[in-house]
Amino acid sequence: MYRIGICDDEKNTCTAIEKMVCEYAKRNTFTLETFIWHTGEALCEALAKTVPDLLFLDIELITTSGIAVGRYIRNELEYHEMGIVYISAKSSYAMELFKIRPLDFLIKPVKYEDVAQIIASARMLARRNKLIFEYRTKGNYGTIPYKDIVCFMSDNKKINVMTSASTIVFNGRLRDLLPQLPDNFIQIHQSYIINLDHMLSCTYDSVKMSDGTQLGISQPYRKEVRRQIAEFNWGE
Repeated sequence: MYRIGICDDEKNTCTAIEKMVCEYAKRNTFTLETFIWHTGEALCEALAKTVPDLLFLDIELITTSGIAVGRYIRNELEYHEMGIVYISAKSSYAMELFKIRPLDFLIKPVKYEDVAQIIASARMLARRNKLIFEYRTKGNYGTIPYKDIVCFMSDNKKINVMTSASTIVFNGRLRDLLPQLPDNFIQIHQSYIINLDHMLSCTYDSVKMSDGTQLGISQPYRKEVRRQIAEFNWGE
């Protein structure tokens, strides 16, 4: 699920951008979740639980400005992977925005073509930087942040993507999937690929994951699994 947030004190602007992003998702057949806030304070409070992949952020919010919110996101929360797109009726903020590293800057009124290009670019960058996993099921494309994936489990010709919150199923084989994954994903069994960032403990023949799942390490994989765990850059 690709998550897009919109924060603007003008409700009409929020509604218009939401319609544009939903139209883009419909045209490109991928699942989308949108979040709307009308103040910087509401957005900052919500970020403790809801972290969008892409954020359309008004600069001239009434109380806490979009620039202050951007600094909070980058410096306090350290959300460096979130794409921030500033929106404004003015075009004189270039130097103030430099250190926040926005993905783009839009002048109101916002146009569909600009929104579509930004979403396409944001998703491409996320794929290139291996931040999100993309899958297709029942004719629709979906996305999951790699950091949320606990493990992949195969069942015949289907793959279950396990997160702490849900399980998603799509057609595929682990042997085709593994080369596409970041280095923190390792195969421990013919049927299991785990995310080392979600591994709580490991013994000679099993691992315990952050969701409580206990998975066996099959004999042919044990030596390689021990090597990969020993060489993994924990905490980086």
